Amino acid sequence: MEQKQPTIAGDEEMAAEKPLKPVLQKPPGFRDQQNPQSSAPLTFPSRRPRPIHPASLYPEKKRRWGFCRVFCCCVCIFVSVILLLLLIAVAVFFLWYSPKLPVVRLASFKISNFNFTDGKSDDGWSFMTADATAMLDFRNRNGKLRFYYGDADVAVILGEKDFETDLGSTKVKGFVETPGNRTAVIVPTKVRRRQVDDPTAKRLQAELKSKQLLVKVTTKTKVGLAVGSRRIVTVGVSIRCGGVRLQTLDSQMAKCTIKMLKWIKLRS
Repeated sequence: MEQKQPTIAGDEEMAAEKPLKPVLQKPPGFRDQQNPQSSAPLTFPSRRPRPIHPASLYPEKKRRWGFCRVFCCCVCIFVSVILLLLLIAVAVFFLWYSPKLPVVRLASFKISNFNFTDGKSDDGWSFMTADATAMLDFRNRNGKLRFYYGDADVAVILGEKDFETDLGSTKVKGFVETPGNRTAVIVPTKVRRRQVDDPTAKRLQAELKSKQLLVKVTTKTKVGLAVGSRRIVTVGVSIRCGGVRLQTLDSQMAKCTIKMLKWIKLRS
């Protein structure tokens, strides 16, 4: 038997008779396992967009920094090359010429006409009169280098500690010392009626008589180093000689200390 096909009108009547069910809401995060495509896609919070600067600002900043880096690199390379060349030149100079310091000695010291006259009665002062002659010995130990000595101011001091007494100063003309040469410089000084206290006068007289008098000679001058006739460097120096007794100077010369740049001390 053939089955009867329901008509459209009958279907609508049957559908109208069925009660309507409320549609259930899906909970948050629900996924349909049977129909995964029907589930809503997950959403993530969007990041805050970065501010967009004009593109024209970036090339200028990069160009400026690039120029500074190139300039600094060029300056560093230039300074390094100059220092390297300077070190090479100094090394070659020392290897070729083997420069040596000048040797300075206080060779002798003589005092004449050394006396004291009393001042007013019981005032505690005396007047000193003296003539002195010191001889400084300069020696150039270099075989290829010359030394140029400028005009020098030379001062002589007698005594020690609280009894130091200035015996006058003088100016000595400069001179040139050739390689391997030795030069003796005579330094005459004198004082006339130099006021000193009585204890110092008695101490100096007693030490001069026993040859225990301490003698110091200081010199301020300029020394130039030269190759041939061309000077390559000139520095101001202070030369301090002596600090020895007259008795010692009768048998040997006193060493001197050369001081340059106010803090470098060299034993000659």
